Parts: sequence; C-alpha cells; structure tokens
Amino acid sequence: MIRGLLSDVHGVLYVHPDALPGSVVAVRRLTEAGFPHLFITNSSLHPKSWILGSLREAGFTVASEHVLTAVEAAGDHLIERGYRRVGWLCAASLLEDVPGVEAVFPGGRHPGPVDVVLVGDLGPGFTYEVLNQAFRWLHEGARLVAVARNRYYQTGKGLVLDSGPFVRLLEYAGETEAWVVGKPSPAFFQAALRRLGFSPEDVVMVGDDLEADVLPAMELGLHGVLVRTGKFREHRYKAGEHRPDRLVANLGEAVEWILSRGRG
Repeated sequence: MIRGLLSDVHGVLYVHPDALPGSVVAVRRLTEAGFPHLFITNSSLHPKSWILGSLREAGFTVASEHVLTAVEAAGDHLIERGYRRVGWLCAASLLEDVPGVEAVFPGGRHPGPVDVVLVGDLGPGFTYEVLNQAFRWLHEGARLVAVARNRYYQTGKGLVLDSGPFVRLLEYAGETEAWVVGKPSPAFFQAALRRLGFSPEDVVMVGDDLEADVLPAMELGLHGVLVRTGKFREHRYKAGEHRPDRLVANLGEAVEWILSRGRG
C-alpha cells in the first residue's frame, strides 16, 4: 500500500514559469485527499521563498512545509559539521536558506582560507576566476560540498547546464571528491522520508530524471515513477538499461495511479 508521495519540482510540477499539463489539478487532488506529500528539489539558482512564489504564480497552492530543498539540507550539513566559513559558489540570495555561516565570495580582494567550498547553480557566474579561486581553496585544504551534481535541466528555452559539470571540474582539479547533499544522496531521501514519517516501501518518488530522482529512490526501497515531462527524453530512456517501476505521461497520471493504490 502506498501511503506517501515524494516528487521533484522542476520538470514535474512546472517548467518555469508555466505549470505542466495536469500538475496543478494533481497537487490539488493530493491536498484535498489529505494524502501525505513532499516536494523535494535540487534547485539552487533561487532560494526557497522564490520557488514557493514561482509555484504560486504558476497556479499551485503549496505550503512551505511541503517543500524541502537541497540548499536547506546543505545548510544543515554545514552546521552539523562545524563548517562556518564557506567559500560561496552559489547565488547570494541562497544565504537566506543557510543561516549561521559566513559566506566568502570568490570575487573578494582578500578572500582568505575557508573551511569548505559550497557549490550550487551559479549559471553564467561560473567564470574562470570564480572556479580558479575555488580550486585554490581546495588545495589549501577546504572540503568540497555540492548542493547537487545534476548535469542539466529543462527550461522554456531548452536544456541548460546545471552545476554538476562544474562540480566534476573542481573534483578533478582539486584531486578530491565532493560530498553531495541533494539527490541522489541517500541522506536527502532519508530526510524527506523522516518528514513524511513513513518507511521507504510506503512511499513513491516521482521524477523526470531517472538517474538522479527515480533509481536512487528505488535503491532505498521506494517505488519509482518516471514522468515523460521536463528533461525526459525518449531516445535516452530507450537506450538505457534501467527502468522505473512505472512510466507515466505526467504528474496527473502518476497521482491517479498513486491514489488508486493509496492508504485506503
């Protein structure tokens, strides 16, 4: 029996700024049914407040407690391990989601040493100068922490690079391995399960990314549902070796299936 739902945000609910077909109604059905759900996202281009606002503008009614971001998880990770002085390869606005740390920006005249380098999605801010300063911090002994390592994501104008390629660059140059906080990290899924209060076998994970969303969840014992929206590409899916528990057109179809097998 399925008792709870985890879902990605971008590519499943919407491709900013527009809601995907059926997704607004699907979220409303979950809410009206009182079905436990949590939306989890690796997005690190904007803070949680912006994500919630953009969802409202797209027509969704989603409460803050129903969204868990990898940036929030990154903040918890840094504080728990005593990392206070942070080389900040993230948008400055994300500081509102990571209280209690001192952000050191690569563009400063005298950045000095840091405890850790945190990498989010800087988009065009990933310049040579910024990456080179991060490289220097790593060679001075800083740890490397990545909000996520997704390769790319879908926008209204097409696919764009995510932070993953730049994380890989810094791993190679810094001769280190990043600690990844968001999906596909088991710790992130486990934090989401604790929020829901259910065991893995009672929960479905819905995503548009087989590698980062669905398969890692299935490895932990969750049910995995892949949607044909967002970054999903038919040719890549057919060429791959792995399959989800269920392949559906969109979130609406996923919710229809989940509620039919729900708590009862």
